[in-house]
Amino acid sequence: MRSMSPPPGWVQHLDKLHLLTPLRILLVVVVAVIATLLIRGLVSRLLRKALVRVVGIDDPRSEARRKALTSSLHAAMVGVVWTLAVITVVSQLGINIGAFIAVATVVGGAIGFGAQVLVRDVIAGFFVLADDQYGPGDTVDLGHAVGVVERVTLRTARVRDGEGNVWHVSHGNVARVGNMSKSPSGPLDVDVARTMSIPSLTAAVSGLVAELVADTNTAVLLTSVPIIVGVIDVRDDRIVFRVTAHVQPANIDEVRRAWRILTLGAFADGRLAAPEPHSGVVHVHQPTEPQ
Repeated sequence: MRSMSPPPGWVQHLDKLHLLTPLRILLVVVVAVIATLLIRGLVSRLLRKALVRVVGIDDPRSEARRKALTSSLHAAMVGVVWTLAVITVVSQLGINIGAFIAVATVVGGAIGFGAQVLVRDVIAGFFVLADDQYGPGDTVDLGHAVGVVERVTLRTARVRDGEGNVWHVSHGNVARVGNMSKSPSGPLDVDVARTMSIPSLTAAVSGLVAELVADTNTAVLLTSVPIIVGVIDVRDDRIVFRVTAHVQPANIDEVRRAWRILTLGAFADGRLAAPEPHSGVVHVHQPTEPQ
């Protein structure tokens, strides 16, 4: 069996002066500090390149997403680095860390089991930010709440609905996301009486589309001239006529509001005929059994 060679003389000299252990501890701390600085720069640089490649450098939300993702990844990786550094320093001091590791394992398992919902929310929030599923200013349907997103953190999203209620929705509880602000188009429907002829209806709607485009307040929200789709449904008392408008993200509600005002004016001046719901009473005669 090959015997181990003795350490160099300078190492033995430092050991005699009781400086070897402090120098090892100092080296561990220096390595941890350098690793922390490298991780911070590396994570920030990699995420910036990834977001620029995916969403482009001009995306106003990419910087906010990058900061949130960078802080979470940096905190997780730095926590691992300094945990290893502390364990190494304790071992260098001659303390038996086996018992501490066993206790920490049990306590960590208990905390992890109790905080599994929190961990699930944080992991889901990380992917919400990474995928840019929704952000502040978006109109979303999260299943539990529908409204405008005011703030997104790594754990929750704050949504204000149309009645002014503020909802705090955990990312882990969201099974589906409907982001209405990312849709480049939206339907503009109008219900008219079935007695209207299709040519006159088409002509009236075409005039309304021209008025919508001529409105300076609405024109800036449109990306192109609305397209007349035509009749999409026929019911007992009405015809449903559709126009598709291509709009700027998150502005479809403003265009629909202007469209409703125009259609109300068309109903008022007779260009469009409003449907008249009919109701009737049906009497069913039940024959009586002979006595």
